[in-house]
Amino acid sequence: MLQQFADRVVDKMADFGPVQQRKMFGGSGLFYRNIMFAIAVNDQLYFKADAETRRLFETRGLERFSYQQQGQTFFLDFYHAPAEVFSDSAVMTHWVRQALASAERAHQAHAA
Repeated sequence: MLQQFADRVVDKMADFGPVQQRKMFGGSGLFYRNIMFAIAVNDQLYFKADAETRRLFETRGLERFSYQQQGQTFFLDFYHAPAEVFSDSAVMTHWVRQALASAERAHQAHAA
């Protein structure tokens, strides 16, 4: 069931380009050219955010991805996708591009 959701998400991203999946966080990490820009887990989609894009998610009240490990809660810089990405491929592509840009900035900062 979880894999079916990730497969549907990847299909919805077809207008953007080839997206690969890798199992993680009990779901799938979504990658473009080996850079993870989204997570599909528990039938939810989360996009990568950073200092430049975080406000776009927070002003809409979209929740940050978190997980529990050994009694502690950990947060990652991924935020719940807006619902309209599933009904409009242009909107999906717009959010994917923003998430990928955030992921690329993080990747470059980490590599430096």
